[in-house]
Parts: sequence; structure tokens; C-alpha cells
Amino acid sequence: MIDSPSFQTLRPMRPVLARSFAALVLSLALSCGTIAQQTDEKKTNNQEAASEPLYSGLQPGEKARGFEVLGFIDGNRKELEIVNKKDKTTLLCFIHRLSTDDRILYGLGLVDFYTKRHKELISHIVLLSDERAKIEKMLTNWSKTSLFSNSLLSLSSDGSEGPGYYGLNRSVAMTVMVIKGDKVVKNLVFNAPNNRDLESVMRAIANAVDAPEPTLARIQKELMAERKREMEKRIKASPVYKFAPDEELGRIIYGVVNARGNRMMHAKRRSQQLTDWSGDSEERAAELKKYCKAVLSGDFPLNQYSLNALKKIAED
Repeated sequence: MIDSPSFQTLRPMRPVLARSFAALVLSLALSCGTIAQQTDEKKTNNQEAASEPLYSGLQPGEKARGFEVLGFIDGNRKELEIVNKKDKTTLLCFIHRLSTDDRILYGLGLVDFYTKRHKELISHIVLLSDERAKIEKMLTNWSKTSLFSNSLLSLSSDGSEGPGYYGLNRSVAMTVMVIKGDKVVKNLVFNAPNNRDLESVMRAIANAVDAPEPTLARIQKELMAERKREMEKRIKASPVYKFAPDEELGRIIYGVVNARGNRMMHAKRRSQQLTDWSGDSEERAAELKKYCKAVLSGDFPLNQYSLNALKKIAED
């Protein structure tokens, strides 16, 4: 560390040099004061901006209009017009930021699940983007899943700006409007949607259809229970489960065949489960080996990691 010069060190300096040094110190002090002042002003401006309400889309009381989209249903696409029906309540979720990050759609699966209990409600999830090819491919895949069973996934025909009449703010992440008949009754704007924001959306729906307000915890619990029931149905309907010599083994192999996420880690974990199932039993080991061979000879969509894991067990 370099020590600051003491007053004794400054005394021998020539007058001009001393004055120059003093001027430099004064200049730096003034500069630091200016920077600190600018920083404080910037913080104040940011705080004021953060406290200001976000505006995007039609406001309560304003009349909604129809607009064109490209809809995605079960992997198929079709040009459609979203219209508001006089005897229905409509939920419009405009997604402004979605390219490679599709996590926001996972959260909206909770809202979609909640909308199913209200027959008088029509639900739309509309993406806004100029990256049409990329988003179309993404939505084609999403529409094949069971995450959205009540909401129509679509891509706005008006690009990232969305339908001009709606006055959407492209700098926010999501704009939600609840429309009763053809009039907006609730407008919600989010920069980084979280679970509490999803609860706000569901409560807005409940108020519009005159239903009791839901709680996030309750809807999450109900969704988990339903998904567990659906998973149980899929497992028991699967061919690999039906011809398994043991129920536990059938469930493990079902997981091998339907691997998702990090497939290498998934295959490693399932392999360990299969090894644990057989244990030291020669009889179980023989059953496992025979079963793996049967799965390998069947027409199942195994990824490379799962394929290698089953081959290793079948050949040992």
C-alpha cells in the first residue's frame, strides 16, 4: 500500500508545485462530491421509477377488440381470431419476453389449471415476438404437452408490438387483462412474474366470475395431486409397466424410457435404482436382465444414455 504524503513531506515542495498539488487535491475533492451527488440523484431517480406504476394494455372500463393470432393445438398450427364473447369472461395473457427462456410458461400452467374450473371463462396465452421461426417451433412443442389443457397458446400476428389497439408496453414481461363481455375489468402488468403474481391473476379471474378468491398454496396442492393422478394413469397404461415382472421395477423402467432433463444424470440415477432393486438376489438379477432385453427389443424411444444403461445390464 502507498502511504499518503504527510504535511512534513509537503513542506519542502516548491511553491508552484505545492499550489499545483493543492489544486489537484481540491479538484479531486470537488469531483468526488459531484460523483456522489450524481450517484444520489441516480438512486433517487431509480427509486422514483420503481415506485411508479407500470402501464401496458387496455385499462379497466375500456372496450376490447378482436385480433389475429397463429394458434397452436396438439402440435398443429392454425390462423385464428381472438374475439370476446358477450356472455363469457376472457383471460388474455400477453407474454412480451420469451426467446430461449420459456420458464414463464411453466408458471402459467398453474393459472391454466385454475381456469378449468370456470366454464364461463375463455383463456388465451399470447406470445409477442419478431422471432417467428424460433417461437413457432417452441409453441409447437409446448402444445403437445399436457401443461396447457384449457388455454390456447398462440403467437400474435402483429409481432413484438402486439395488436396496436391494445397499447401494449413491450418493455414489460407480461401484460394480463381480464375481460368481461367486451369490457376490461382488470389489468395487471409484471416485469418478472413470480408465484404471488400468478395468485393475483387467479384472484382477478375469481372476482370477474363471482367466485371465492383462491390461495396460491391451495391451487398448487390441487395441481400436484392432479398431476400425480395423471402420472399414475400414464405409468399403468405404459407397455413397459404392463409386462414388468414387478410393479416397482415397472415404474423404474418407465422412468428410463421417459427420461427428461439432464438425460445422462437421469440414466445414471435409474441405473442405480435398478441395481438396488436386484440387490444380491441372483433370481432378481436374472429377471432384471431378461426384462431389460425385452425393453431393448421393443419399439421404445430410448435416448442414448438410457439405451447404454439397459444394454450394460442386459449384457452383464
